Amino acid sequence: MAPVLVSRLLDGQRHPNFDSLGILYVTVAILYTIILSGELYLLYRRRSTFSVRIRNIKVVFAAVSMLHIYLVLVLLVYPQNGNFPCAAEFWIMSVFLPSGMAFFQACNARVLSAYESQRRLQRNFLEGARKTRLSFSPRGLWQAWTDLSAATQVLVGTVVGLFLSFIPAVVLFFGSRRFHSSYGFFGPMVDELACRRGAEWIPSILVQLFWTALIGPWILWRIRRVNDVHYWAWQTRLAIIAGLPGTPLWMAFTYSKVTQMISINRYLAPAGWFIPSLIVCQQVLIIIPLREAFKSQPRRTSVSSTTTTESLRTSMSLSPTVSKKSPNVVLNKELKPKASMQALEFTIEHRIEGLIAWTAAREFTAENSIFLREVRNFKKKWGSLQTVTTAQRRQMFTEASLIFFTLINPFTAETPINIEYKIFKILQRTFSTVEFDPYPARSSTPESPSARENVVCPWEDVLDRPTSIGSDTSALSTASTKSIVPSEFTETVFDAAFESIKYLVFTNTWPRYVEAELTGQGSP
Repeated sequence: MAPVLVSRLLDGQRHPNFDSLGILYVTVAILYTIILSGELYLLYRRRSTFSVRIRNIKVVFAAVSMLHIYLVLVLLVYPQNGNFPCAAEFWIMSVFLPSGMAFFQACNARVLSAYESQRRLQRNFLEGARKTRLSFSPRGLWQAWTDLSAATQVLVGTVVGLFLSFIPAVVLFFGSRRFHSSYGFFGPMVDELACRRGAEWIPSILVQLFWTALIGPWILWRIRRVNDVHYWAWQTRLAIIAGLPGTPLWMAFTYSKVTQMISINRYLAPAGWFIPSLIVCQQVLIIIPLREAFKSQPRRTSVSSTTTTESLRTSMSLSPTVSKKSPNVVLNKELKPKASMQALEFTIEHRIEGLIAWTAAREFTAENSIFLREVRNFKKKWGSLQTVTTAQRRQMFTEASLIFFTLINPFTAETPINIEYKIFKILQRTFSTVEFDPYPARSSTPESPSARENVVCPWEDVLDRPTSIGSDTSALSTASTKSIVPSEFTETVFDAAFESIKYLVFTNTWPRYVEAELTGQGSP
């Protein structure tokens, strides 16, 4: 923050400035605090909605709170005048602003993490559940670092960076005589005005430049191709761009000797140039997800019972030239049959890959469509068999376990689907006899099949195995199969979850996808 207190009004004397301008600053600080508190309360009330949940509300609250503490203190510099100690400003500048900007960039990095996660899901939904063992070597540690998501990397960098920046802050504060005349081993003893112009402030400026001028543009570059329906990418772009001018303006008004700038500093502390960017950063973290949360009430679209499969095929292949020429007419004429449940079921059965690609690139909910596809394939594969042998039953249970642990279980899936708790508990009991191992088997100590017969591993893509695969009778005996596979297990094990996710897609994703298809924006 470090404002330069120049005479006449911000003169560093021990008397407050409670003139009309000082009262205005205090009033703005109080009113904006009340408004921001109300917004955060509404955001917390809707923390379970997708638009809020995906942003990590804890990190949002930390970023907004840190930035707001700094913003309020900046607004109070003028009214307090000389009652605001230089030492307090130094610690505020060294702790609150860097912490707020770091957490703010961590919020922005979550859009990159979600984008990368959706791309992995689209490539192979097993990829996100795979883990590699940590090797305490330079190469192993580097591999572990690169395996972290962008948001986790920024959070780790935040903690490490704040710790490293805290060390020089402590040394500079206790070593410089600028902040205290009774002790110190370098720097002159100065008054309140000169205290705010010393080189001791440079490390805190470098930390801010790191987060705003390096990490921010890096995130912008990485999300340059993201164009999601939630406007999350545009929120991130706007917030990062708004945060860029603050530090250069602060430096210009702090160290400049231009007469016009000095006259402005009499009424607005140089740190006040951070205020517009701080407000924008806070509001985009709150308003956009809050707006999406209010809009995300489940939409109930009427189901057309007279729509036939043939008419659906015709509707799905609507000419793009027609949709571009008269979008309003097309929406009114074609939306009803295309937005029906039968249309969704037809898409799941025949052309779900387009829906998966769109949700991965635009909505960040590809896990739901992928789950529908995998359950569809699972039932097609095993439901067509008249009789199931012991080995086939064990294989079917292994494949079902892999779907459960990589797409449903919130403790093992990278991006789990959102189903009712009652349905999840039933599935959890069904697969309680299976152990999930996300690490590849050690090649140096191969384990016998019998030792891993109750283990499923995402490194072994068992879903592509044919139903006629042979089995080792010594390792896969009837007794062991009965002890692992529950007696009530059938190929319909995911039916309840399938219907739940299908309805979720129908009420949330499907209307947006249909509108995008009709307006020629269905391709990611």
